[in-house]
Amino acid sequence: MSEHRHQYLCVHGHFYQPPRQDPFTSLIPPEAGAAPYANYNEKITAECYLPNAEHGNFERVNFDLGPTLAGWLTKAHPALHDRVIEADRASARLHGAGSAIAQAYNHTILPLASARDKRTQVLWGLRDFERRFGRVAEGMWLAETAVDLETLKILHEMGVRYTVLAPWQSEAPVDTTEPYFIRLPGGGTITVFFYNAPLSGLVSFDSEATSNADRFAHHELAPHLNQEKLARGEDQLILIASDGELYGHHKPWRDLFLQRLTRDAAPAAGFEVTTLDRYLRDHPPTREARLRAPSSWSCHHGVARWSDGCACVPGDSSWKRPLRDAFDNLRVRLDAIYERETASVLRDPWAARDAYLGLRNGWVTPDEFWSDVGRRSRYPLLRRPETRATSLLEAQYYGQAMYTSCGWFFEDLDRIEPRNDIAFARRAISLTWRATGEDLQASFLRDLARTRSELTGMTGADLYRALPAVAELPPLPASTSRKASSEPAA
Repeated sequence: MSEHRHQYLCVHGHFYQPPRQDPFTSLIPPEAGAAPYANYNEKITAECYLPNAEHGNFERVNFDLGPTLAGWLTKAHPALHDRVIEADRASARLHGAGSAIAQAYNHTILPLASARDKRTQVLWGLRDFERRFGRVAEGMWLAETAVDLETLKILHEMGVRYTVLAPWQSEAPVDTTEPYFIRLPGGGTITVFFYNAPLSGLVSFDSEATSNADRFAHHELAPHLNQEKLARGEDQLILIASDGELYGHHKPWRDLFLQRLTRDAAPAAGFEVTTLDRYLRDHPPTREARLRAPSSWSCHHGVARWSDGCACVPGDSSWKRPLRDAFDNLRVRLDAIYERETASVLRDPWAARDAYLGLRNGWVTPDEFWSDVGRRSRYPLLRRPETRATSLLEAQYYGQAMYTSCGWFFEDLDRIEPRNDIAFARRAISLTWRATGEDLQASFLRDLARTRSELTGMTGADLYRALPAVAELPPLPASTSRKASSEPAA
């Protein structure tokens, strides 16, 4: 490393796409808005992921790669996927610390999840990271940086050292040029990096401010340093956090800005470009912050954007609470059936769910999985109880996927994001019906009928019935809305 500098810059990119695959076919349906590409995954890959890899940006920025995006890249663009993984390894070889951190698995708003689901989301994210990157994650990105103390406690219990939050997620003002520790219920602490909000906003939304990386580095960074620390010669960090898709997809040419900033402009302006693993290694927190909980980075009303609705988005958000209630009611029913029907074959159904990702992704063999979690010594392939349990474990997988946060993020119910979450719920219903003969569809449709799009008048039940027909579901009940009778039956 060159001469020691007291000024550090870290740019974090949250690279993530929700799963777009039809849960019955595992194929992404054509998405007209992505033309000339077949779907948005392909479009964003061409505009963002590939250019940033080619520019070497993943080696210089701090980043998380969402497991659902990474899983798609593994199949659709394996060479690009491996290139991103290699960037983390290159950073580790050069600096003794990687550039990647983990992400909670399904981009669930964790403060709205049960403690059991929080644990599964964190554990799945950590196991996916370890399997993919070949090392244990030091930090974890939380969807929308949404957090409460229970979530932080679970992170700590699973060995996560730090996460990233917005400055308004602290009860009191903080100096964002240094990390803080937060005390956890029952003992222990976890480190939090609070990102620089004004600079993160400029990078995310101000095209003029980011038209010239050299000007940005020389004129925008320095004013955000702590002048007292500067006078004392103390080290300090400027952390910029943003969605990774900003760099080339949402903002054309922003990938080139990122390359110039991190490779040339910031060092020329006196800043050493670093990662959070590396900075924390040399700068453990010395001051305490108190968490504002629940809270998030894109909602100033706690986490109301994903629950009851709030003024963060325009329009009528009265559909959000009944949609969440519909999923919560379904989850309770899924969990009860899962516990009851697997009691004879699983020693601990929830430990088995936590371990299921390894079986689903082929990291362990069926014999290894059932030896670890089953009541029998190995997996007898033709035994119906174990086969039924596997179907119910898959239903649990989709029961997690249906909480993907994008379903509640925007202003209206009749969008692709809520439709996708409803499709994941339908897959869980189908798997449960095939395994047990129990019909969860009718009650779910009754709940969905209480939601309605302000723009089109469609209810959630209408959206459910409009999904592609499949033969793996119980018969649809009688119409639950004025439009349902015109929709294709599943």
